[in-house]
Amino acid sequence: MFESESTRPDLNQFVAHQSVAPVTTTTSKIRPLNLDDNPRAKMVLKPWQKWLLGSAIFLGLVIVLGGLMAFQVYTVAQELKSQAQEVEILARGSYDAFKAQNLPETEAKLQQVQDKFQGVKATYQKLSFYGKIPIIGAYYQDGENALIAAEHGIAAGLKGSKAITPYADVLGFKGEGTFAGGTAENRIKILIETLDKVEPVFDEIIGELTLANEALAKINPQRYPVSFQNKEVRPKLMAIQKTSADSLQMIGEFKPVIQQLPSIAGGKGQRRKYLVLFQNNNELRPTGGFLTAYAVIYVEDGKVALEKSDDIYELDKKFAKKIAIPVELGKYLTTEKYFNLRDMNISPDFKISMDQFFENYQTIKSEPSNVDGIIAIDTEVLKKLVAILGPIEIPGYGTFSAEIDKRCDCPQIVYALSEIITKPTPYLRADRKGILGPMMQTILTKAYGAPKQLWPQLFEMAWQSLEGRNIQMYFMNEQDQAAALAVNAGGRMLAPANGKDFLAIVDANLGGAKSNLFVDYEVKQVVSKPENGQLTKTVEITYRNTRKGDNCNLEAGLLCLNSTLHDWNRLYLPAGTKLIEAKGYTKTAKTYEENGFVVVDGFFNLEPLGTAKLIFTYTVPYADADNYEVTLWKQGGIDQIQVLMDVEGGEEQLTLVKDQVYTTKF
Repeated sequence: MFESESTRPDLNQFVAHQSVAPVTTTTSKIRPLNLDDNPRAKMVLKPWQKWLLGSAIFLGLVIVLGGLMAFQVYTVAQELKSQAQEVEILARGSYDAFKAQNLPETEAKLQQVQDKFQGVKATYQKLSFYGKIPIIGAYYQDGENALIAAEHGIAAGLKGSKAITPYADVLGFKGEGTFAGGTAENRIKILIETLDKVEPVFDEIIGELTLANEALAKINPQRYPVSFQNKEVRPKLMAIQKTSADSLQMIGEFKPVIQQLPSIAGGKGQRRKYLVLFQNNNELRPTGGFLTAYAVIYVEDGKVALEKSDDIYELDKKFAKKIAIPVELGKYLTTEKYFNLRDMNISPDFKISMDQFFENYQTIKSEPSNVDGIIAIDTEVLKKLVAILGPIEIPGYGTFSAEIDKRCDCPQIVYALSEIITKPTPYLRADRKGILGPMMQTILTKAYGAPKQLWPQLFEMAWQSLEGRNIQMYFMNEQDQAAALAVNAGGRMLAPANGKDFLAIVDANLGGAKSNLFVDYEVKQVVSKPENGQLTKTVEITYRNTRKGDNCNLEAGLLCLNSTLHDWNRLYLPAGTKLIEAKGYTKTAKTYEENGFVVVDGFFNLEPLGTAKLIFTYTVPYADADNYEVTLWKQGGIDQIQVLMDVEGGEEQLTLVKDQVYTTKF
């Protein structure tokens, strides 16, 4: 099958016999292949084509990479959305539980919020790569700061909940506190004695809120649109930042109250004595109402005991100093020749008025002068207490309630007190205003015995009364006074810093029975953008008396509540204000300086079922050409004021129930 080597043909012989020429070699090199030799292989790219090709490749990579990034962001965003909704539901549940006075559930929900929030943080970390990318990184960091703020806010909530747990029973919350049972008086005593244990936790809460506020402050709202898909974005961010800053400030200012409350409430055996002044806000005066009666009380371990109460006129009978009556009061108080104690709340600043009142009160030797402070309470407080506690019965005087009395379309307690105190009688009725002392004692006794479910309402009412200047305090001890100022209980009116706007409207009823019971008013402010460091304002105040007049003829012997109101009106404005025009006063307006303010001063009359309008135009020194800010100061004794702000044509309606700082863009 196979050939042997001897029989195989000789290859050289085979080649030699072929007819082809032998192969020759040369020393020339082989030329490499050149595409130019083949027309079909030619592909010369011009510069713009190379740039276009490179750009297309780069764009393709960007699209692919962007798509991957977008997919990742979308996936993470959906996960975050789901987790955030869970956290929001739990947070709302915690808030609802707190409103329902269920402290254990509040704390449990907050703990769940904290646990779920850890998942939100972990999910957001999946986007940490974007924190290193220019521009995008700033938005990622904003999210980080928002999470930091939320985490510290949750921690503050938990610490706050745990701090008040021992006081659950006292504050009316569901849950077992660490206090023993017993009467409300005993529980209050224990609360006062143990408040010092709350202070360290209070500092921890302030620390958490400080960190939250610092994180939120790092977010720049200007990076975000005003709105997106019909939802506010930038304004909401700014509102959150402001709320956080305001809350921190408020809680920080509240700390002195925690420190001084045991002392103010006569805790730990340190009994305190206070002079209580009753202001009838239906006859409005600068600090909130006519000083109609007074009482001296003792407070020990939170329990109030009455020493004496009397008509303010009885006090004035003992006042021997002869001080000329101020011109403004004498204009309508024509029966008065001298300045009485009952009229000495002439300044809207409660401390200034009480400085003058107490200095003269101390000259009455038969009255206790070694008091630790003065507390003013108006009729609104009595009305709200009876509304919460229910009707009260005072032996010798009858029953009082918050139900509407058709004779005045006002609470029955208001009408009944007016009838007892002011209605003319054909006989001499002694100690007409002596009812206020026993009434206060009866209300306090009922409050001490109230079901614990009512305590949150009582605390809320007290807080709102302090904010709205229905309760005002003046202490001899500087630390106690500082605590009162911290919660706006001092009734002060302090001049604003230079370049800031301010408005306080102060009215005084100098004749008109109790007409303020039927008077309401609204305010409109029109503000123009500042020019050359001055902004121009128009303030329009409309007063309305909503009820027909009463027969106020003394011979008729009827209850006179509503008659012609002779109102002494003052506007307190920033230093440097220039009045351009004032309309509505019976005579030309006066302007003068007082305690760092420019005051516009005048009188007007308001008839039953009538309307009166005051219009003021003036300029205010103002430097900020972009943002407008004004402090609106609310007079004590007034329930609420409707205020319409018109800044460069943009209108916003406010309901003023306490001092308020209003801000907006020009």
